[in-house]
Amino acid sequence: MTRAVFLLVVLLCAPTANAQSDTPKTVSTAEATTHLVQRAEPTIPPIAELVETGGKVRLHIVISPLGQVSSVTLLSGHPLLAEAAIDAVKQWKFKPFLEGETPVTVATDVEVDFPSGMSESESAVRSDYFRVEDECRSLMKDGEYVEAEPKCREAVEISNRLPKEIVLERSSALSMLANSIFSQRRFADAIPLYEHALELDKGYLKSNDADLASGYANLGRAYAITGSLSKADGLYATAVATFEAAIKNLPSMSENYSRRLARTLNEYAQVKDAEGQTEAASALRQQANEIIP
Repeated sequence: MTRAVFLLVVLLCAPTANAQSDTPKTVSTAEATTHLVQRAEPTIPPIAELVETGGKVRLHIVISPLGQVSSVTLLSGHPLLAEAAIDAVKQWKFKPFLEGETPVTVATDVEVDFPSGMSESESAVRSDYFRVEDECRSLMKDGEYVEAEPKCREAVEISNRLPKEIVLERSSALSMLANSIFSQRRFADAIPLYEHALELDKGYLKSNDADLASGYANLGRAYAITGSLSKADGLYATAVATFEAAIKNLPSMSENYSRRLARTLNEYAQVKDAEGQTEAASALRQQANEIIP
């Protein structure tokens, strides 16, 4: 497989809207709020309270036709608060969403806010960060990559004004900026940003964290497209192992993590093809097909 063909194949793997019939209908946060009939507030973890950690945790949720939260995915927020936010949101209940008279599955983003003992100035910086980060994320979601880049860059600049121990916001902003640049096909320019984000996450996230696995895969993808196949190979191998560990560690997120693992396995197979390792590529695709037939 030539590098040009490999580039095309990987680009086709980029996130796109799923047109399958079982894809949940996306609704706005405001609309979802009007359907909320039972809200459980999170319990602040003792360690978060001790170090005066607070802020917003953003989650993507899927709501079943019965109005129950069937899956929760972390979008952003401090790791010390993530589990408490997820546990709380899983208890939320919604009035069913209807298409005509038929209840349907929907998806939306929600926020859980944790108070903290931070200073007023730090609170203002955090508020600015989340506002700009939301704008960056929204533009990326809409495929407006050129317009997203300055907003994502602004989010990075604001995140650097946060205390040093606030790692997740900085790594998240760097990753989104890298994604906006990568999506404009400036692959080499994205690499140092992905590297910086990954180094921050490696010093903070556990080795079985799915977000860390995504960081390895992001960097591996960028190296693969620029022709550094040996570097890409090692990063994809680590991403696969990390996703597998994440699934074992958090079975409740198995469905989400498994989809991400399957995609990573298929991309890794493309790297193996490009390296001439066809048997290894076939084995990786078989593993992916066993996860998602």
